[in-house]
Amino acid sequence: MNKHQKPVLTGQRFKTRKRDEKEKFEPTVFRDTLVQGLNEAGDDLEAVAKFLDSTGSRLDYRRYADTLFDILVAGSMLAPGGTRIDDGDKTKMTNHCVFSANEDHETIRNYAQVFNKLIRRYKYLEKAFEDEMKKALRPHLLSSFSKHGWQKKMPTLLPRL
Repeated sequence: MNKHQKPVLTGQRFKTRKRDEKEKFEPTVFRDTLVQGLNEAGDDLEAVAKFLDSTGSRLDYRRYADTLFDILVAGSMLAPGGTRIDDGDKTKMTNHCVFSANEDHETIRNYAQVFNKLIRRYKYLEKAFEDEMKKALRPHLLSSFSKHGWQKKMPTLLPRL
């Protein structure tokens, strides 16, 4: 038997389906965008809340929820041991975080309001926030963040939420 090969069309490309296309997981790009916007917001926590609300549609809070709360709580991304990844580079850190906040009740209450607004607007962040607080309450993390007054701020922050 003589087999004839079927003709092949050249120049035809394979179409990938949209569900097969995966976005890269880039928490550092997310961090840079978020930190830049937070630093541009100034000292006003209301402006910070507006910035977080408006960028939620552009940035993928669902995918980067742990990075989001690392930045809002510690000011930068956290390594698995609980230390800041970018401790030396000030451009990758923000001062709009709970760690760098004053230890008075009014300031901590304002930060709790920012968290509440964010969680009310994006309901799927509630679980990620709970996980972040569990992570922050671990004893080895509390000891490493004692220089930031975290042990005094945490009891004030949690009842407000």
